[in-house]
Amino acid sequence: MTNREHERALDLIAERGLEGIDSSETAWLESHLAACAECSEYAALTESTGRLLRSVAVTASPALVMTTQARLRARAMYLQERRSRTVLIAISFCIGAMSSALSAWLWWRFGGWVAERVGLSSAIVEPGILLFLLLPAIVIAGLLLAFPHPVFEGSLMLASAREHEGEKR
Repeated sequence: MTNREHERALDLIAERGLEGIDSSETAWLESHLAACAECSEYAALTESTGRLLRSVAVTASPALVMTTQARLRARAMYLQERRSRTVLIAISFCIGAMSSALSAWLWWRFGGWVAERVGLSSAIVEPGILLFLLLPAIVIAGLLLAFPHPVFEGSLMLASAREHEGEKR
């Protein structure tokens, strides 16, 4: 037998224990195990190890469970805060953009009137006013997204989650 057949058999043995293999591969593996003592011994050891691991009950300590729950609550609080913050940013951006558009229209008309009185070309004054009025809304929204609210990490966030848990009880 070749090394390739042994490697295939070892892969199939491991795969059979984890997720199962189809019938054609099972037939090939059984015929290989009948002919190869080394692979047959490996399959028997793998199966007995799996039975041993399944027979031992694994339980987490109460401290581990409590810490894990506190971290999950802290993460949930962080995600909820982040989601609500994103909604507020979107609302404030929309309000800012709408007010900027309205004031831009008013300033556009006023700029056209001033350009007429002073003798400037309205093709220069009106777009400049529009850009000047829309730019702050875009810059503020970009800054809010670039520098999010600081997030509490580690022990401070865990203490907050434990305090929140104590209030519920």
